[in-house]
Amino acid sequence: MAAPPMDPARAKLILKETIGLFSLPENQQKLMAAVAEANAAPEEQRAMIKMQKLMPIVTELAGGKLAEFGLPNVMMGVMQIQMVAGQDPVVAEGVGLLTQATMGNVPDPAALEAFVAKCG
Repeated sequence: MAAPPMDPARAKLILKETIGLFSLPENQQKLMAAVAEANAAPEEQRAMIKMQKLMPIVTELAGGKLAEFGLPNVMMGVMQIQMVAGQDPVVAEGVGLLTQATMGNVPDPAALEAFVAKCG
């Protein structure tokens, strides 16, 4: 069965559940350990190492949740959600949080919880 079409309400639900995973203490620990490992590297290598370390963790955390909503993988899921981000600033913020996490700027739990609260 095909996934229902993406709209802002569905995108917010997906983002709420997906980003909620990032605020769990064990997941925050994984993310922050990867950031710490990257930050221990020489300055010129940090950005690349952050992406190498964080992308698999973000994919692992988000992938299963996105699959529950019928989205085949993280890249396709984010692309579909991004298509409706212009219709709702909360959706746009959620896409930004996911993107930041993959780039090594892991939002703190308070920011994640504030976002989840905005999703209703």
